[in-house]
Amino acid sequence: MAAGILHAEILKFIEEEMASVHYEDERALVTEALEVFRELKQRHAELKQQIQQSLEAEREGRVMPLDIDAIVSELESC
Repeated sequence: MAAGILHAEILKFIEEEMASVHYEDERALVTEALEVFRELKQRHAELKQQIQQSLEAEREGRVMPLDIDAIVSELESC
């Protein structure tokens, strides 16, 4: 994708957000976007770590097969 097209899409998005949601200015919009992005990156890192731990546990034989019937029964009893 050409840089000019990408830039135009970003500007259009900013204009739409400024029109639809109350932001004091573009800086407030960008600040909020960066905060959301930071939270997303943090959650991604946490999930990646959990996956690595699960894979390690599986390699070390510390996992058991899921008993789907038991899970369904437990959910139905709630």
